[in-house]
Parts: sequence; C-alpha cells; structure tokens
Amino acid sequence: MKNAALIVKPRGDDLPKIVEYVFGVLKKYDINPMLEKETAVRLNLDVPSFSIQDMRRLADFVVVLGGDGTLLYTSRLFRLINIPILAFNLGRLGFIMELEMADFERVISDAVSDRLTLKRRMKITSEIRRGSEVMFEEEALNEVVINKGAPSRMLELSIYIDGSHVTRYRSDGVIVSTPTGSTGYTISAGGPIVHPDMDTIIVSPICPHALNIRPIVLPHTSVITVVVESRNIEAFVTYDGQIVRPFSSDYEIIIKKSPVYANIAVKQDRNYYSVLRDKLGWGGELC
Repeated sequence: MKNAALIVKPRGDDLPKIVEYVFGVLKKYDINPMLEKETAVRLNLDVPSFSIQDMRRLADFVVVLGGDGTLLYTSRLFRLINIPILAFNLGRLGFIMELEMADFERVISDAVSDRLTLKRRMKITSEIRRGSEVMFEEEALNEVVINKGAPSRMLELSIYIDGSHVTRYRSDGVIVSTPTGSTGYTISAGGPIVHPDMDTIIVSPICPHALNIRPIVLPHTSVITVVVESRNIEAFVTYDGQIVRPFSSDYEIIIKKSPVYANIAVKQDRNYYSVLRDKLGWGGELC
C-alpha cells in the first residue's frame, strides 16, 4: 500500500493536529498521504494536497476522520472503486465508525502487514425515472428515503416488489435501507435491526396512517419500485441524508442492490453485539 486518500470532516480546533499526527504515522510506514485540496486550505495546513480525481485514481486505501456522515460521503465518493476504507470516529455516536484514533498506528501497521480485518457492506442503488427516461442515478450505503415536503400533508405511496404490487398507503414517506442502515433512520421509524453481514433490503414506512402497515425485510435480489400517487404534493428522495432530489407523481424510483460493496475495516476483536451494547446502551441498569 503506497497511497492513502485522507477524507476529513473539517471541524474542531484540534483537527489540524490530528491530521498532522496521521501524516506522521503514514509516512513512518512509507505511505503517501493524499489530503484533498479544499480540506488542506480550510485546515490551513501546508502539506501536499490532491484533487478528488487524483485521489480516486491513485489511492490504495482510504482513511476517514469524522463521523458516520463522513463515512457515507466517502463511500459515495469512491463508489466504483474496490479499495479498503479505514474509518476513525471523531464524531458522537459513530455507529458505523468502529475504529478509534487511539488505535490508529496499530491499524495502519495491520494494513501494511496485510492483517486488516475487512467487512463487505452491501449498498443499494436507484434510478429516478419519468416514463422510460432515467432522470437521476445514485447509490447509498445506509438508505434511500422518499418523504413529503409539506409538513401537514401525507403522501399516498404505492410499493411494488419485483413488479408485483404489494401495498398502497398514506404516510410521511418510506425508507429503503441496507443492513448497515438498519441502525440509522430505519430504527427510528420502527424498523428491525439487521446484522450488517447479511445481504437484505429493508422497507420501512414512516408514520403510516394504518396500524397494519409494517416494515418488511426482503431478499437482496429484490427490486423495489415506489410511486407517489398523491397529486400536487411536493416530495423528495434523499440518499444517506446527504443528496436530495425532487420527486412527484410524474416519477417512479427503482431501488435494488448495488453490484459494488463498501469494504470497511473493523477491529480484529470486533463483536457486533458489543457494538450494539455500546452504541445503543443495551444492558444498562433497569428502570
């Protein structure tokens, strides 16, 4: 491994010192750090910097410093490039950011020695169509959300799976998520926690106006189509909480498993259930 792309969330007074430390460790292991140009300017760092295009072309792996949102951004940035992502949590919860800065040098040593533990994380991809025309394409590591714009009105949605009509309901929207995303927005909407090693797709309604409408877990081969039946209601499609596109009854969105996985480094002694306990506060004192 010769080149490491460095994706940093430029926030926090101590961040320049952290980045300088990261540079020092990488150079110690004969790895060339590649910091994005705009980030170097924002952090006022006099270090070699690179364009996103060069980072995508040259990087052997990616180091992420930030929170879950930074990792989601990185996954999309390197969407068609099958390289390891080493994500170190500088945020608050950091549910999918399992590595800690205290272990940074050990993780880099493992990477150089080919001892890194990587987990493949399924992603989903989608097309927004108007008739036969594809208007927009994007993928997500966590979820694709179709929700309403007007706060006081509900959306009427039709859900199709593999071409078969499943249901039609009124709600604030619907979340189509991966197992990685099951502990994000999906869990807040009453969806299940799905082990991230699984390849499944979860469809969860957001505040449905019917008690019999429940989340459903689907095989990874499923193709989900969502159509807004409501007329004259503004709606949006949001990818991983970061990219937003307008959506209306003139469109349909088709969502399925992406052919590309995100390869994310995890702790060697990692136990997913201990992650759930730590991040969700399970096993604490009973009320």
